[in-house]
Amino acid sequence: MKYITIVGTRNITKEEFVTLRDVATKLCYHGYILRSGAADGADSTINHLHDVEIILPWNGFNRYHHDDKRIFALEFLPNTDLAEKKVRQIHPKPEALTNASLKLHTRNIYQVIGPLGINGVKSDIVVFCADEDRQGEPIGGTRTAVMYAKELCIPIFNIRNQGFDASNLVGRILGRIQSNKEMEL
Repeated sequence: MKYITIVGTRNITKEEFVTLRDVATKLCYHGYILRSGAADGADSTINHLHDVEIILPWNGFNRYHHDDKRIFALEFLPNTDLAEKKVRQIHPKPEALTNASLKLHTRNIYQVIGPLGINGVKSDIVVFCADEDRQGEPIGGTRTAVMYAKELCIPIFNIRNQGFDASNLVGRILGRIQSNKEMEL
């Protein structure tokens, strides 16, 4: 199986939403299963597709419910204690995390490695839409997924400010995946 994580800010433009939705649809046609987290904005661009894994921070989040097929809530997943530990290592201010925000960030870990946790198959790339700080790291909750992907040597691709040609973006995303696979050999 081939997986791609799609995450990002809740505050995306109409053009970014349409582009990311088109990119997601085209990636499914290339045989990828997409992962996201059911948040508004970037995450919601994959909800219309069948080949998805939606990871919820808690059952009932944004009216989605665990079904153990396409939709997975944290409370039913393995190794959440390890994922929470990883969040605390990645987050710039772990002491500021509330129980709810810890669950939101923990969900982002599973978006990268899938519902089986450490026993699962990691995504081939993390595609995101978010602003970046001066160091080129995404801001907000998206940062957790991106930083974890980097730690796992998973390529990342920010569609923000990349134009709105979905076919061109898909070609670039697939090229990045191929380059990463060649480097692994």
